[in-house]
Amino acid sequence: MKRILTIFCFIAFSQFGFAQNKTADSLLLQLSKAKNDSSRIGIMDKIIYDINDLTQSERINYSEKILELAKKKHDKILESVITAEMGYLVAINGNTLQGSEMGFNALEIAHKLENKKALGIIYMDLSECFRENNLKSKEYLLLAMPNSEESGDYGTLSVILSSLSKIYFSLQQPDSALFYAHRCYEICVLKNLSTLPVALIELANVNYYLLHNKPIAFEYLEKGLDTKSDDYFVNIATNLASLFEAEGKLDSALFYTKLAQEKLIKVRFTASLDVYRLYKKIYSKINSDSALKYYRVYEITKDSIDKMSNIQLQQLLAFKKEMEMENDAFQRRQDLQFTLIAIGIIILLILYLLLSRSFITDTRIIEFMGVIALLIVFEFLNLLLHPFLERITHHSPLLMLLGLVCIAALLVPLHHNAEKWVIAKLVEKNKKIRLADAKKTIEELEKRKN
Repeated sequence: MKRILTIFCFIAFSQFGFAQNKTADSLLLQLSKAKNDSSRIGIMDKIIYDINDLTQSERINYSEKILELAKKKHDKILESVITAEMGYLVAINGNTLQGSEMGFNALEIAHKLENKKALGIIYMDLSECFRENNLKSKEYLLLAMPNSEESGDYGTLSVILSSLSKIYFSLQQPDSALFYAHRCYEICVLKNLSTLPVALIELANVNYYLLHNKPIAFEYLEKGLDTKSDDYFVNIATNLASLFEAEGKLDSALFYTKLAQEKLIKVRFTASLDVYRLYKKIYSKINSDSALKYYRVYEITKDSIDKMSNIQLQQLLAFKKEMEMENDAFQRRQDLQFTLIAIGIIILLILYLLLSRSFITDTRIIEFMGVIALLIVFEFLNLLLHPFLERITHHSPLLMLLGLVCIAALLVPLHHNAEKWVIAKLVEKNKKIRLADAKKTIEELEKRKN
């Protein structure tokens, strides 16, 4: 998984239409046929994060398809994870409040299922939603770590460890930052993970900026250039260029910036922002004309990304609203079903009391049951007609209250007539039971006389 990288370069230059992607479609087909939770989560992860030629808009659309598939197959684990991933996307697009809300909804589902792999991913996504609050972000990462470790999800674990290292780095705690960076490195080497460059970057940052072991920092980053991932290569090269620029070695800084630029065509659009920013900084010290040129390119690129980010955030929030409306509709259907069950139970009980010949029923019980039935029927009609009332009254509280009063005005006479009929039947039944008991008593007395 590439979440650390995507924090910096995930907002891709998007198209407005949803073009099909053969790789993503093939993986989506595999996802529908996958037999276990781990396989499905792994395929989902590849679709969202590992296909570089997907635009951000397409990633969102494929995420929606994954969610639809999860709901269709009643796969609550996949549903919880993809919901958290959508929250993560909302958060890195700038709306951490909405992102965390989606994350907490996903967490509620995953807790009921007690799936550790899902919990590890969701807690990690929540930590990103609180990235401006180091202590809260660290709290969620520490909750994520044992879940990912116990489930054997080492890809997620490596990202969690590197994120913890980053937090301790920002808190100026070199020992803790180095500890988690080393753990991340060890797991990446032991499990041969593609996230190794992330560990190398964290080790380099801690050694360069906090421990001032500059040669070791450069050694770690140079080792990372062996990565097969173009995204990680660009990230490593820009980090090297930044360190050389800070050291005043502008030729080396320019060399690694050019290496990164050569790979830009193969990586996400937002990676170009770091490259142009480096060009701007380097040339500002050696060539003012070139610096001005790259300043303009940088500003144009940044403006494009900001505009795309706003469009994509709108798309994500619209998707979130659709999810909420779908959940509300599902909840309303459930409430209607429960209300119908309650009405059925009350009716059956009343029929039993009416038809039973074994005992005499007090009319006050029927009156009480009638009131309960009236309230339940009123609630049922309220649930059933509420969306209709909202539409025709335009959400006006006064008009909605008037509508409910009209419903009650129709129900009360119906209830009164039904109660009157039921009580009449009950009195008639009680008379028959008393008459039968009287006949039985007379017969017994006559037998005793004889």
